[in-house]
Amino acid sequence: MTSIVYSAYNAAPMGLSKDTEGEDLWYKALRAEHRIGGLELPALPGGLHPQGLHRLAHLLDPRWSNTVSAMPLTLVASKSDPAYGLASADPAGRQHALEDIDSIRQEALRLQALLGEASVRAFAIQSAPRADRSNPDAFTESLRTITSWDWGRIELLVEHSDALIAGQVPQKGYLSLQEEMSAVRSVTNSGSPRVRHLLNWGRSAIEGRSAATPGEHIDTLGEALGAFAFSGAGPAATNRSRAWEDAHLGLAIDEPESLLISDELRAVVAKLPDALAYLGIKAGAPAGSHGLDRLQLGLSMLAVLADPATAVDL
Repeated sequence: MTSIVYSAYNAAPMGLSKDTEGEDLWYKALRAEHRIGGLELPALPGGLHPQGLHRLAHLLDPRWSNTVSAMPLTLVASKSDPAYGLASADPAGRQHALEDIDSIRQEALRLQALLGEASVRAFAIQSAPRADRSNPDAFTESLRTITSWDWGRIELLVEHSDALIAGQVPQKGYLSLQEEMSAVRSVTNSGSPRVRHLLNWGRSAIEGRSAATPGEHIDTLGEALGAFAFSGAGPAATNRSRAWEDAHLGLAIDEPESLLISDELRAVVAKLPDALAYLGIKAGAPAGSHGLDRLQLGLSMLAVLADPATAVDL
């Protein structure tokens, strides 16, 4: 089975990295879960871990093959500079984003030097900022620059978020899937290293306001799809999110407002291409949960993904 990468940081309590004992227990629990093949590591303004790479290397299971996501860094930077991003029509905003990606790339390579080449398998980038401040040609140029750098054996993935849709309040509102595909094709056709795409079930559903949209996006990408992550989303507010908010809901068996039912997860897995870099799970924490209980939604999703016969939707 394709390796499962868990975005556990989405459920982590605030300030976890400042609580050495609590952080040790958090990662000990993750290392004990044999179905996890790696973690999604969030790129942050200070790097891959606030306490440095040696601390991160100590926490990670050396057998894991992890991925890196630039999304957290992109979201933080965009708050102070709405023109920030690899697709920005503003040259300064695009250059800032390129410099940040290069900095995190170097961190990922240093982490490999500590834990081995297999410790980082993929690096996900995004077509920020919001599409009305973006230019598809600028994104193509950013990809051309990024693919000229040394990545070793780390695979580059363009992570699709919800596109900007007229008359619809966006969560991210980045470039359309077709625009991202065009940029990737342009770079690939020029002889640059392979770049593939990353989809997230919840973000595709948010874009289309439908549980059918993720499947449509899978069909559109075909063999260009490099990885697929599961998180839930839905049209009704929950005790921790608004309608169609990108809050990483769990499965419907755990959060009934989520449209991601277990049968849908099984159907999506069945239609995915064989040569994916990984499957991902991304879930937030149940309202009012504390400590390791915050992992409940993600571990429930992990159980269904690793063994589809373990859950029945009621």
